[in-house]
Amino acid sequence: MAYIKNTAFEVYATNSKRNDTQNITGKFGSFAGETFTPDVCSAGFLCVQNSLLPNEGYESAITRGTDTPWQVATGLRNGNSWYMVAATNGKATGLTGDHTGIYASNTYDVNKATLGNNMSINIPGKTLGLAIPANERGDFTELIVGEQYNFGAGNFSTKPTEDLLYCTIANGLLVAQAAAPTDGSVYFQVMRLDGRFTEGAFDAGEKYTLRCLRSATVAA
Repeated sequence: MAYIKNTAFEVYATNSKRNDTQNITGKFGSFAGETFTPDVCSAGFLCVQNSLLPNEGYESAITRGTDTPWQVATGLRNGNSWYMVAATNGKATGLTGDHTGIYASNTYDVNKATLGNNMSINIPGKTLGLAIPANERGDFTELIVGEQYNFGAGNFSTKPTEDLLYCTIANGLLVAQAAAPTDGSVYFQVMRLDGRFTEGAFDAGEKYTLRCLRSATVAA
């Protein structure tokens, strides 16, 4: 995934002080069979967990399951640090309640410049809208039903308007539409269209405040 301009993410209204596992670490990328390819992850890009990361130094001891990405594998793995992949839609297998299983890239690290596959240089200063470099661990915030979050313009494949006040998820991005879905998926209600991200006196671009909700499944 190429770096996306004008992305940003902020937790706006949350009960996170009591949700100790709402923020996790992970590496973003994609899988082809058992092979993980790391990739850059833009701020606010929406992801789901794939499988636990191995403990560093013991990677060669891991035997990855072949039936599903979640299959228990032999070897030493981290307890709650994950391979993260793009959220295809607003559904995460087995997670149908307020804890959605959908995460937004939300790194609290400083900006980094990378050289090759093995060197990262920290550049302090800017913190808003930072992407996670490929093959670097970053932070991911689980989206919880009822909470509100701020996203940048780059986080939308179709931006909200006064006529498009609901957002679904498609391939890690938000898609504004006129009506809420009815398939049991996670979606968002637009709470504010005219916000602006700021860093000090700097105007950092458009800000959309969204409330996370889950749709009710309509019987056939």
